[in-house]
Amino acid sequence: MAASSYWRAAGMTYLAYANQCAAHLRACLKEPLKSQAIAREQVHYKIVQWKNGVPEKPVIRQVSEAAKSA
Repeated sequence: MAASSYWRAAGMTYLAYANQCAAHLRACLKEPLKSQAIAREQVHYKIVQWKNGVPEKPVIRQVSEAAKSA
């Protein structure tokens, strides 16, 4: 069995496998690299609603760890 087949045999998608590998790697880092990697992990996105062809005020949201695990 090829190495790339293990994640599929475990019932995971490649994206889930890659996220698990990245999380394990970040957990193994020593300071200050660990805190820098955790800071880069933050995700922000902007939502803009349109009404009558005009954009409304954008809303910027942050995905927290609690939301990721839910």
